[in-house]
Amino acid sequence: MTLDDLFSLHYRPLRLRGRSESTVRLYRCTIRAFARWCGYPPTTDDLSDLMISRYLDDRAAVRSPFTAEKERTQLLALWRFAADRRLGGVSVRPEVPPGVLPERNPEAWSPDEMRRLLRAAAATRGVTGSVPTGLLFSALIHTIYDTAERIGAIMQTPAANYSRPTLLVLAEHRKGRRRDRVYHLSPEACDAMDRLPANRDRLIPWPYCRTYLWSRFGEIVRRAGLDDGRRSRFHKVRRTVATAFAAAGGNATELLDHASPRTTAAYLDRTKLPGPPSPAELLPRLTDAG
Repeated sequence: MTLDDLFSLHYRPLRLRGRSESTVRLYRCTIRAFARWCGYPPTTDDLSDLMISRYLDDRAAVRSPFTAEKERTQLLALWRFAADRRLGGVSVRPEVPPGVLPERNPEAWSPDEMRRLLRAAAATRGVTGSVPTGLLFSALIHTIYDTAERIGAIMQTPAANYSRPTLLVLAEHRKGRRRDRVYHLSPEACDAMDRLPANRDRLIPWPYCRTYLWSRFGEIVRRAGLDDGRRSRFHKVRRTVATAFAAAGGNATELLDHASPRTTAAYLDRTKLPGPPSPAELLPRLTDAG
């Protein structure tokens, strides 16, 4: 049995029922990456500790260790599923330990950098569908900034779910699909939203693929003079909001709708948060004052 068949015919309908298409897409990406490494469509016979470990070592060398760990989690989930149900001749469960992941400081933009980003967005020329592109991206950035929502949820939200200043994001459009969220947008965000066509179907009327959306946003980031690495996309706005909210005394875990503060910690830029006193502030200086 190929891993693609294991996923499509068994795992997806039984384990991912009701989960987002983004989750399904990520599993498929992992299977395709493993297939490229194997040089052929992998089967359940390829589910061995040595085979998976070798793949993950090679994967971490060309991608980030976080990507390799995500793929380890997904491949092992498929493997355990097959072993528990004796599918494809699999009877042994995996024993591939997790990799060592560096604890990176999440990076957020400063208020001044966010203003530069908005100015660059507003100055974007051209038309997207029938909407000025600068207007569309201004409304999008303002909305994410005021809600800290994921880009996927915002892009799926119907226009009818916005009534100044209230925005309703339905559970089925959000990660986890557990709770609706109601947000109250700022006057600036409302003004940007109200300049979009009234007869649109979606809150943000983007007629192209998601890859092009990321590409156009990357252009805006660069024109704003900001770092345009792969982590400087829409999720960085979400990290920026969470960091500023926590710095102001807000509950960032509740804001992001996380189940645990530990998850939220991966969103907070510690360089922009107040912390405990440092040795440089408390210890006697070693040079004479005079």
